[in-house]
Amino acid sequence: YNPAMAQAAAMYNPAMAQAAMMGMQMNPLAMMPGGMNPMFGMPGNPMFGTPGAMNPMFPTMGGGAPAMGNGMGNGMGSSKGGGKGGGKGGEGGKGRGGKRGKKGGSKEDQEFSPSGQEPADDPNRSAALTQVYREGTKSKLTLKEVMEQVLEFAKDQHGSKFLQSRLDEADKDDRQLVFTIIKPRVATLANDPFGNFIVQKFFDMGTVEQRKEMVLELYPKLGALSLDTHGCRVVQKAVQLVPRESQLQIAHKLQEDVVACIESMHGNHVIQKCIEQMPPDSVTFIIQAVETDARRMASHMYGCRVVQRLLEHCASHQLEQMLNAIIGQVDKLAIDNYGNYVVQHMLEHGRVEDKKFILNVVERNIVEFATNKCSSNVVEKALEIATVGEHAVQLEVERASLMNKVIGDASTLNPPLRQMMDDKFGNFIVQRMIEHAR
Repeated sequence: YNPAMAQAAAMYNPAMAQAAMMGMQMNPLAMMPGGMNPMFGMPGNPMFGTPGAMNPMFPTMGGGAPAMGNGMGNGMGSSKGGGKGGGKGGEGGKGRGGKRGKKGGSKEDQEFSPSGQEPADDPNRSAALTQVYREGTKSKLTLKEVMEQVLEFAKDQHGSKFLQSRLDEADKDDRQLVFTIIKPRVATLANDPFGNFIVQKFFDMGTVEQRKEMVLELYPKLGALSLDTHGCRVVQKAVQLVPRESQLQIAHKLQEDVVACIESMHGNHVIQKCIEQMPPDSVTFIIQAVETDARRMASHMYGCRVVQRLLEHCASHQLEQMLNAIIGQVDKLAIDNYGNYVVQHMLEHGRVEDKKFILNVVERNIVEFATNKCSSNVVEKALEIATVGEHAVQLEVERASLMNKVIGDASTLNPPLRQMMDDKFGNFIVQRMIEHAR
């Protein structure tokens, strides 16, 4: 029980203070060493943000909200990414990316958007957008009434949602009016956190001609957009929905720095989408980039994903040079954090001779591979492919040899099977062997 806390609470809500004191007396778990109740804030309590933060149950005493959760400052106003403002009295909670509310502001003094994220009376905001902040997507405003503010709406969280909902209902003429306004700004909107959704919307619902025109607008900045958090999503959408001739334009531009895209946390998704959506003969530039350093690409955090997509969507004769480079490094890739996924994909999608070679490598290194976190997955996949895979009949000899190697003969004192049974990874392989036993 904290006398100072109870006195402060009583000033604002005596009944709540009395209930709190009764709860402490009745529940011994409510008290912590030193007499401090964790529900009323303690130094460094992560539940209520800043050290010694007050209990948000008492509005005017609100402290900062946690960095990753709902803002619980004044009035317990919350938002998905962290509180930005408050309700009655006190200073607003501050969450990740949040803003502090005004001191002492009441609900009557300041209006807030439906989401509770930002004040609706920003003087720099147009009257139309302010109305959307207050009414949300249920606003009675029409698309024609906000034509002059389309760009402002597109770059605003609530405005973007409003435009998307209205575009769904709009007729051909209204959509064309909006398209005419945003077209010169497509490249800028594409890497905007809210504007990119408007560009994607037009790729989804626009005409073929509108999609072609947008690709031309994006073309000069396609490389930079592919490496951008928001821009990469627009480029992926374009690759997925534009006609063949526009896909070729995108591919031509990406050739300028395809390796940077492959190794980018955002760009690799664009390259994967190209492989998935374009005809195999249109992704030769990607294959050539991977072939240049196949071993490094196969063991790269993002490069391994691109290699896997190539194995899934391209013919073996297209990938011959890449496959030969990778197959010569199977023993190293199998124990690699990312390379093991490429080896597993080769077992599933590779040539018969590649599968036989990998099975022989697994047999030679069975104990090492089976007791390694990464390569144990390769061993499991090898057993599966050799037993029930597409080329299981052609792999019968390799499968039998691998099983005999694991079991060992009567003269072997400590056969691989026993070592695998006692290992935290190897035991799963033994279980798979039992499942696939004949």
